[in-house]
Amino acid sequence: MIKPSHLLTFAKVAELKNISLAAEALHRSQPAISGQLKALQECFSQPLYERKGMGIELTELGESLLPYAQRQAKLLIDAETFRLQMEYDQVVTLNVGASTTLANYALPKLIARFHRDYPMIKVNVMVGNTQRILQNLTALDGAFVEGRVYGIKNTGYFPTVWKQDELIVIMPEHHPLAERDEITLSALYEYPLILREAGSGTREMIELAFKQRLDLEIQPVIELYSTESIKEAVRVGLGIALISKMAVETLPPSIRWRSLKEEERIIRPLSLLLPDLGHNTHWIRALIR
Repeated sequence: MIKPSHLLTFAKVAELKNISLAAEALHRSQPAISGQLKALQECFSQPLYERKGMGIELTELGESLLPYAQRQAKLLIDAETFRLQMEYDQVVTLNVGASTTLANYALPKLIARFHRDYPMIKVNVMVGNTQRILQNLTALDGAFVEGRVYGIKNTGYFPTVWKQDELIVIMPEHHPLAERDEITLSALYEYPLILREAGSGTREMIELAFKQRLDLEIQPVIELYSTESIKEAVRVGLGIALISKMAVETLPPSIRWRSLKEEERIIRPLSLLLPDLGHNTHWIRALIR
């Protein structure tokens, strides 16, 4: 049976790629570290690592085991953090990730309300496109991203649908599409389209809609890194765009918005990612309550 202490040792050795350095970091003797690695290795029929010069290199099996060892290490840190919070009334800090649209238009209201209820808790927000947030997931207590989330198996995080969002069309006030009550995707394709950068959850949903419904690949007239810059580009006449309906409240008077035709509307889930075992998960849930 695998012992938690052996997983902690394995995670540190994998991180430093050196048994001696891991022994120093863990304040243990090198023979003790080697003994724990040997005991862990005996639980498997294949090697977990190979020696490379003065260091080690994980095998394919070792790479597969590593996420579980890292989760065990994080759990120990979380438990110790929880103890310090309870014993010494330390300030709780929530490290939250949010894709750009949600950070701009959804989180500010949530955080403002949360601070009124829990003024002793600090909230740090990492902002980036969905791809960047997923790449930094293990450093976060929770993450808010656009669309459904795939490819996070073995990270120790699970996705749930938090709420839904609609993408709407924006255009300058005198644009031909501004005279229509509803707009089709095929009509959009006739005009220069402004998109977010690659890796954006919004862009992924737009490209998927054009591909699945019209079998079309879209080429943006320009790529921009935020909804605010897209709104400004639309205002000065660079093109039209699809943006989150959450951003409607801050549209300038010179921009009009319309929904897509009922059967073509792009409705996307907004996902909340939480760790399986996280000492701050209850605070994240309180944030969205």
